[in-house]
Amino acid sequence: EAKRREEAEKQRLVAEELARKMQDEEEDRQRSAAEAEEAKRREEEEMQRLDADEEARKRHEEEQQRSSAEADEAKMCEEEKNQSLAAEEAARKVEEDLHRLALEEEAAHRRQDEERERQRLAEEEAEASKKEEEEEQQRVAVEKEADLKQHEEEERRKLAAEEEANQKQQAEAPRKGKEE
Repeated sequence: EAKRREEAEKQRLVAEELARKMQDEEEDRQRSAAEAEEAKRREEEEMQRLDADEEARKRHEEEQQRSSAEADEAKMCEEEKNQSLAAEEAARKVEEDLHRLALEEEAAHRRQDEERERQRLAEEEAEASKKEEEEEQQRVAVEKEADLKQHEEEERRKLAAEEEANQKQQAEAPRKGKEE
């Protein structure tokens, strides 16, 4: 009986040990499975994080490219605008230069016309002055001629009067002698 009980106790202990071993193994297996699950979960999270990072990087890169393209477009528009303004300014300057040249040419023509008119008036004035001078010379010559003729006439009359007085005196002289 004691031997049987000892054998039974030994079997019970072996069975308990086996059960405990099996339980430990099950716990190890479950723990390993849980760790593997956790590792898998972490790996998936890491993959998701990497995917999210990659997506964010791509979005950032695209945003930078878009911003760069917009900046390039804005710069190009600004350059085109500046070129257009420069072209307009150049055209306006050419127009102003042409207008100024036209005004200067017109002024030069006007000055030439004024100079020609001034010369014409000066020539007319010189001609009129010359004519007046000639007429004055003629008038003076006529006056001198008239004065000369008048003087000669006065001399002739004077001489005639003197001659007449002489004749009268000579005529009266014999009569006076008779009277005496």
